[in-house]
Amino acid sequence: MYDRIVSTMKRIARRWDLDLLLQTYLFIPRKILRNAVREFGSRLEGRMLDVGCGRQQYRGLLTCHTYYGVDWTLASRPPAVADITRIPFLDHSFDSALCTEVLEHLPEPGHCLDEIRRVVKPGGVVFFTVPMTMYTHSEPYDFYRYTEFGLRYLLEKHGFDVLTVRRLGGVVSVMAAHGISLSCDAIANRLQHTALGRVRHLLLLPVSVISSVIFYGLSRLLDGAERQDAIGWAAMCRTKS
Repeated sequence: MYDRIVSTMKRIARRWDLDLLLQTYLFIPRKILRNAVREFGSRLEGRMLDVGCGRQQYRGLLTCHTYYGVDWTLASRPPAVADITRIPFLDHSFDSALCTEVLEHLPEPGHCLDEIRRVVKPGGVVFFTVPMTMYTHSEPYDFYRYTEFGLRYLLEKHGFDVLTVRRLGGVVSVMAAHGISLSCDAIANRLQHTALGRVRHLLLLPVSVISSVIFYGLSRLLDGAERQDAIGWAAMCRTKS
């Protein structure tokens, strides 16, 4: 009975990404991204390349036969370290590719897109996500935000057939994500040099967790009511022959 309860709890925790609640004030956008990768990642088959893989946080959500990852910094301990505008693999080495929240950090994102198209076989599936509404991060390597139309234009210009574009989030998730993360960061910064500095994140955890869960639930109900805002966009593409 005990093992069954533990197994059920772990399954619930994975399904609802409860680990994110303890790791970040950005639970809502991170949860929305994971949902998108879960949904579309099943179409990334065969030999798959994760471009800008970081700590390979989506690896466990994918069903590809063979996973490869490449990132530009050794800090995240990727399988391969390289400039992703010069990917060190031969032409048509992969059946599919994943590129999430990467293009905004490249001053010339077209170079990376050309490389992805080169290393993925003609007709191979590639899944992209980009932010539309997000405060500045990873400074000074934060260059762009994308609308649906800008993303479509960029992908088509660099040799991709856009099959599907999906809005990620909406007005409630945008406002909630900004409100929770910015306010918690501001309070944490104020507490940093006080007697509570060492436990500031622990003190803010209940506020962050409760508000994130409540507003994520509301976003599921209300994000579709207004169609002019988004946390970001997801695009499923094929490389042109």
